Amino acid sequence: MSNGDAIARRAETGMAVMPAEMTIEELVARTRKVQEAMKAVMKDGEHYGVIPGTPKPTLLKPGAEKLLNLFMLDPEYAAVREHEEGSHLTITSTCTLYHIGTGARLGSGMGSCSTRESKYAYRNAKRVCPKCGADAINKSKFPPRGRRDEAPGWYCYAKVGGCGVEFGAEDPAITGQMLGRVDNPDKADQYNTVLKMANKRSLVAAVLNVTAASDIFTQDLEDMPAAHTSAESNTVLTGSATPGVVAPAGMTPEQLFETPGEEAERKGQEAATLLSAIEGRWDVLKTPAALRIKMWERRCGATTYLSPDADPAVLADLLRELGA
Repeated sequence: MSNGDAIARRAETGMAVMPAEMTIEELVARTRKVQEAMKAVMKDGEHYGVIPGTPKPTLLKPGAEKLLNLFMLDPEYAAVREHEEGSHLTITSTCTLYHIGTGARLGSGMGSCSTRESKYAYRNAKRVCPKCGADAINKSKFPPRGRRDEAPGWYCYAKVGGCGVEFGAEDPAITGQMLGRVDNPDKADQYNTVLKMANKRSLVAAVLNVTAASDIFTQDLEDMPAAHTSAESNTVLTGSATPGVVAPAGMTPEQLFETPGEEAERKGQEAATLLSAIEGRWDVLKTPAALRIKMWERRCGATTYLSPDADPAVLADLLRELGA
């Protein structure tokens, strides 16, 4: 049986058993069921979260999956791929929800994702060794071996896969390299991620459409005063299904829709970009090595010097301190 035949059969079955409309009592019962699920099994920051400046929580994929289980919904996806100039790919996904028990089609939602989005379109360019090609170039704290009268230069760190070769402080093979955000030459590596993200967005849209949960994440049915946001970045949900919950500060739309692995990758890319900018700023200011280490320790504590594991927010503060 083809996918189209299966969908048609589901529709016929659903039309035979589903009522023409829902009563007010049934609508209220469904609303309360979502509220109770939110209180009982959903956690702030895991199943839903708040973008600062918005008046309501946003449903995340794990929360949408809880509602799928609650209402016995079966998602099916249809994706349209559009290949564009420069190896870019845009995927538009439609998620259709069916009731598992009856096969009835209950509704759908759409979402899209593209390699033109900044986190896929660009990558962070690091200094690479002209000799071995490894991205293991570090700024040295000491003059080159045998040339003590010269300024500290660069070296290819052998312990992380480099070749150990040293370079002068002004060697154009090192200083002339383009750093920071550059076009991603390997966009095809992101195609599967873009597909998953488009499906994730369409799933959340479909669940909100079918369960009418958008209002649930704004306020209680019987408590109509609007939620308010504070003047700062934290958002307090007054009159919501979880009264008094303070939303995580500084959350972005990307953070709300990404998996822990995607979040770790994004933070690593942000840290690497900031580290390159910090090193470049230090070079411009001709900051002595000892002072660089002291500034790092003051800002980053015990985190290893120039480690990409450093908190991007702390690195951003250090970059601002350097006048960038």
